[in-house]
Amino acid sequence: MIVELMKKDFSMIDHMLNHDRMNLEIKAVISGYNPGWVFVDSLEAPKTAMVWSKGIAGFYFVGQEDNTSFNTSIKGFIDSKISPRLKQEGLNSFEFSGTSSEWDRVLDQIFMNRNTRKSKQFVYKSANNAPLNTYENLERDYCIRRVDRSLLEDETYDVSFLRDAILEWWMSYEDYLEHGIGYGIFHKKVAVCSCVTSFMNDEEMESHIVSKPEYRKRGLATAAVSAFLKEAKSKNYSIHWDCMERNFGSRALAEKHGLKKAFEYTLFEFELI
Repeated sequence: MIVELMKKDFSMIDHMLNHDRMNLEIKAVISGYNPGWVFVDSLEAPKTAMVWSKGIAGFYFVGQEDNTSFNTSIKGFIDSKISPRLKQEGLNSFEFSGTSSEWDRVLDQIFMNRNTRKSKQFVYKSANNAPLNTYENLERDYCIRRVDRSLLEDETYDVSFLRDAILEWWMSYEDYLEHGIGYGIFHKKVAVCSCVTSFMNDEEMESHIVSKPEYRKRGLATAAVSAFLKEAKSKNYSIHWDCMERNFGSRALAEKHGLKKAFEYTLFEFELI
């Protein structure tokens, strides 16, 4: 049997969060900073879980990989219970990852008949006590601002781009303002680049960086990331950076700032029935 945990009970799976490839997205949901769902094999003594992160619209499998009861039930559970909920969220595919090489093998076997697509994700982290590189040069007519309450309420700035970026990851502006940090770059008082907290727990923080298409390749993302990393490190957060293997720009940006590749993992996806 597979059942859903209430948010107040998410900590029941804390003991499963010790795999070598544990993404911050999972820990952010379990710690209550980011919205998501958690499904387990038992309410009394869960051994295996499937965690959904709203921010990435994807699932992670954690815990015991050889849990026969869970593994033989999960396909039917996805079809009958998960698929309708994802479609209500406007999603047409089931995206998921394991948290160990053994999970990859098990997931391959479970979903072998689902025309599954695969890709690779890279995770970078800040090395212990290692300084991060920072870059702050901006062209004329550009300025960088911390994304806080005063900026979001300043009617002399067009912050719609920043507001959209925040709500991509947070349930509300208030949640972001209470926990997250971020920086926006403006061109003549119009926000054109955003770097805000996407996932976090008490020790780690990850950001999402986006620039308007017409403002890319101008060093804006580099400057925004630099400011974000500087503040996150000053608050004693370790940096977590997750990107697609084929996203060479994001990988280069992480390495440019001194982050080191920690691990890679497989991303699976198939169309919903």
